[in-house]
Amino acid sequence: MPIHKKIKISKEEFILIWHISETKQELLNSLNQNSLFESKLNSISSEKKQIEFLSVLNLLEKQNLSFEDIHYDLNGKPSLKDRFISITHSFNYSGIFISNNKVGIDIEKFRNQILNISMKFISNQEHDVFDIRSVESLTKAWTIKESVFKAFGHSGIDFKKNIKIQSLKNDKAFVVINKNEILEQYRVDLFTISNYICSLAKIIQ
Repeated sequence: MPIHKKIKISKEEFILIWHISETKQELLNSLNQNSLFESKLNSISSEKKQIEFLSVLNLLEKQNLSFEDIHYDLNGKPSLKDRFISITHSFNYSGIFISNNKVGIDIEKFRNQILNISMKFISNQEHDVFDIRSVESLTKAWTIKESVFKAFGHSGIDFKKNIKIQSLKNDKAFVVINKNEILEQYRVDLFTISNYICSLAKIIQ
């Protein structure tokens, strides 16, 4: 299907969300790009992951961008030549967040499995912010931290120790992340799509 949601913050900053309902072949047929992305596609063993990858290419193409415009650093963080970009995909949705500033995007489906791993990413202090018995609350916490992690762009991050959610009110969170004496602050906006949650992190300058 076409773009599910577009949030335009400014001419240079926007979010695009794609609802994936197409087959692999349909997504391939809708691309105008050349075949340079095919080696990457063929390196992905799961067809589900291939479909997610192709949906992202379709989103990029909507902005006159292609696979060749994306560059990855040693930590696997994507970027554009003159802007920041963050990419996400989860089951039936994919998304991109492009900006002149450091940003991150994460989409997650509400799943009961998160109840079993909350101790790995929720600190004792964050028990005051989140209900550890709630799938929705814990999924919000995870997407907030994942979106900030993507924006931060450094490896070796412990979600429990290095990413601290200071507050969450009216689906707006404030977060501090630090590693190796690098400290950054982020504002994160959240919204739901059916049984998914999406977090949008942007660095506070």
